Amino acid sequence: MSSNRNTTGSHQQGGHKGGDNPMTSEDASRIQSAADRNPKSATATTGFKERAMSTAAKNEESGKKPLRVVI
Repeated sequence: MSSNRNTTGSHQQGGHKGGDNPMTSEDASRIQSAADRNPKSATATTGFKERAMSTAAKNEESGKKPLRVVI
């Protein structure tokens, strides 16, 4: 395991394209709250908050639903 691991996530390295678990309005709300609590964070300064809100709205309009884990 490398000590040079990128801890800022894949979004700054070109973004995450799609997936099996779409962004929900609840997810976007948590991201927005985190950005608002820390306005100097990467979440607040990179536009991720706005992208999350936009993606959640598009997912809800298209009817995409998050996966549910059943145990």
